[in-house]
Amino acid sequence: MALGDLGRMTGSAYLETGVRMHYYDTGQGSDTLVLLHGFPQTSWQWRHVIEPFAEAGYRVIAPDYRGAGNSSRPRSDHGYPADLRGEAALPRGGYTKWEMAEDIYLLLHEHLGLTEPAFVLGHDIGSMLATAYAFRYRGDTRALGYGEASQPGTSFYDRIKQTPTEWHFSFHNLLDLPEALVAGRERLYLQYFYDRLAARPTAVDTDAFVRAYEQPGAMRAGFDLYRAFEQDARDIRAALESEGKLKMPCLGLHGEASLSHRSAVEEVGHEIAENVTVEGIAGSGHWIADENPGGLIESVLRFDEKA
Repeated sequence: MALGDLGRMTGSAYLETGVRMHYYDTGQGSDTLVLLHGFPQTSWQWRHVIEPFAEAGYRVIAPDYRGAGNSSRPRSDHGYPADLRGEAALPRGGYTKWEMAEDIYLLLHEHLGLTEPAFVLGHDIGSMLATAYAFRYRGDTRALGYGEASQPGTSFYDRIKQTPTEWHFSFHNLLDLPEALVAGRERLYLQYFYDRLAARPTAVDTDAFVRAYEQPGAMRAGFDLYRAFEQDARDIRAALESEGKLKMPCLGLHGEASLSHRSAVEEVGHEIAENVTVEGIAGSGHWIADENPGGLIESVLRFDEKA
């Protein structure tokens, strides 16, 4: 499939949450695989796997979540500036993964008409979103794929969130300063992450992702994802306390060259779920779908007994 062919699979949905959501949708039948991208990427990260997954029998839906790519970038602070001098500082809003999970649910079940539970697979911050979706909509999630992310609400996240390797968690959590420092330097800043976390940096389509995050409001929305982490942690802990661990089959994925996430995927999985399978993707760092899409496809199909 030529990459340009993805343009024939696109759509837009106007959701009750006020979000306009762009998505790819291809494949037939009721067995749906939902692919949720990470930061700083968009649904374009799935470009190599969408058609192969559809050929394997899935209906594949890959949205740009709110704030990213061609989806809209809402905010709930009405544009007021942040005031860091006291407890009343106004936070950026609208980017908790619990809220964003509702966007995905409305896209799938209200706009696209799904009637069966879906296999929801997320990467990086998309992993946090997929996990929130599975907790919020347990009956509509037949399987969860997660990985290459810490997970707010777990002891693993609490232990690593302020370590040197996760320095950007604290930086992105500041109000307004990251936007000011990165403005006009998006490529320089984002390239650091694409290169530092990859086993094969040239596999990442830097140009496409940088263009997406050079758009007005895109970096602000990306930073807001991090500003929501503490509320995300409270939401996941509350879900665990009220209804317990996830019971659907869960696939934890990590790049074998992604040293910081190799142990994370298993530890996080056993904190949030009862039925966990963990697989490493050979020859890949953090950006699994870019660096070894074939390995990702094989792992998913083997886990889902389609291989």
